[in-house]
Amino acid sequence: MRMKKFFVVLLTVLICVGCFSMFAGADFNGQTDVTEKLVSDIYYMISLDDGTVLFSRNETKKTAPAAFVKLLGAITAIEKWGSLDKEIEITEESLGLVEYTYGVRTVNLLVGEKYTKRQLIEALMMYGANDCASVIAYSVSGSAEGFVQAMNELAKKIGCSRTKIVNITGFDADGQCTSAQDVALILKYALNSPVFSETFSASSITLPSTSRNGERTYNTENRMTSASYSDYYHSAVNGGKYTFSTKAGECIAASSSQDGYSYLTIVMRGSMKDIDRDGVNENTALTDAKALISWVYSNIRFRVIATVNQTVAVVNVVAGKDADTLRLVPEKETSALVPAKATSNSVLIKPMPETLPEQVKAPISAGDVICQAKVYYADQEITTINLVAANDVGLSLVRLFMTKLSNLLSSTFFIILEVLALLLVCSYLGLLLYHNMKRKKMRAQRAAQRSKPPVKK
Repeated sequence: MRMKKFFVVLLTVLICVGCFSMFAGADFNGQTDVTEKLVSDIYYMISLDDGTVLFSRNETKKTAPAAFVKLLGAITAIEKWGSLDKEIEITEESLGLVEYTYGVRTVNLLVGEKYTKRQLIEALMMYGANDCASVIAYSVSGSAEGFVQAMNELAKKIGCSRTKIVNITGFDADGQCTSAQDVALILKYALNSPVFSETFSASSITLPSTSRNGERTYNTENRMTSASYSDYYHSAVNGGKYTFSTKAGECIAASSSQDGYSYLTIVMRGSMKDIDRDGVNENTALTDAKALISWVYSNIRFRVIATVNQTVAVVNVVAGKDADTLRLVPEKETSALVPAKATSNSVLIKPMPETLPEQVKAPISAGDVICQAKVYYADQEITTINLVAANDVGLSLVRLFMTKLSNLLSSTFFIILEVLALLLVCSYLGLLLYHNMKRKKMRAQRAAQRSKPPVKK
């Protein structure tokens, strides 16, 4: 029996050490062939398909948001307005909110002109027009302060814990901040809006002519979508927003899609630097984003990495009918983003010792959750899954009786009874011995008295 248990334990250990594993949510920061070449201070890349974080550095670090503020402003207005087909007349009051400082951008909105809400949103997102930001803020909230409050409320609703907006333009200001992780949260949320998504991916937008202005077209500043910029272009990039400020540095938020895989890449605190030593400074936010996107599409694939018939562990069964052990398998088939060259030596499913029972009691049904397991890739914890019974195990009444009897005989209560019984037996035997010795002594005394000669008088 002891030898049988030994082999069961040995089999369990061997399976746990050599089993396959899942990969669902880990990053690839250990891929030094790409990360060591990155220059920007902050980057964050996630899958838009399943939320997997692929690369991250300082993604929670607070930094200036620059014109990413206008992306939050756009989705705020879209939600507040509802229908975007209605025209808005440009007024002195709405243009009065424009901050005319160095570097300010406008599309030259003039009092009396009329534009649809959608056209104002498009100009805000594509060109970062501050006069559009002002007209939108005034229309939605009646003031810049009111719109700032609305943006902060939406950011909080989305889950942005490191974002605080203090103006509608994105100009550097004390207290105004965000993080790459928060920018990703905002974009994931906003891209569910068709208008936002279409504008984010557009190559240009056009404002129509009015009685006071001619038609004008504004092209995207996202150079990653233009083959004319070979240092930055990537064919998978299908949308994005480029921005810059003194505190934010060079920044890019780019979406990409290719071969059925979609990603969102945020790079912030980049700079202009001659990284290839050709005498020309490159935008490191764009080159870093391209490096990450290129590596992922070349090296990562979405595959099934855990199957329901994959044995992860084996446990003993108490009172099982025709079964002494039970196989534990993943609760469901799981797919995840994994390296194209990943092998069974680099992936592992390992049962959590604190949840893995030494034995389970029959009856057991296939699919019953028995314990949890942690999933690792290249020694990094990925996620936690349930391990379930691979098959049914019936109850044996005979084995149950024998088990309960064995448990009773080995229980503390029964051991105490055994000890007490032993003490009683020992006490009884001791008394018998004592009385026997006493009788022998009395017999000896009587015999000695009988053997003495009679005393003469």
